Amino acid sequence: MTDEHFDKFLSSLDKLAGEIRDIRTNMAFSKDVYTNQEFMKLFDISSATAKKWRDSGLLGYSQIGDTYLYRKVDIEEFLLAIHHSPYAARRPIKGRG
Repeated sequence: MTDEHFDKFLSSLDKLAGEIRDIRTNMAFSKDVYTNQEFMKLFDISSATAKKWRDSGLLGYSQIGDTYLYRKVDIEEFLLAIHHSPYAARRPIKGRG
């Protein structure tokens, strides 16, 4: 395989990886309710972290027996509550009136 072919191959892999990330992002919040397992997988966190967020009041949830459920709206509110705006949005840009 020539260097040119190898570079094209790597470029194709990068493009494919980007498309997979886009698909995963678009599918991420496609449900209205998530189980604890789905939520932990979605955020790549441990059960201890999910429990800490629930216990601290950061994340709304429902509990049925030993099953924890999270509404899409509760997850979105959680993300808004912990969101940090970009610095540029926090202060005016010098030289602009």
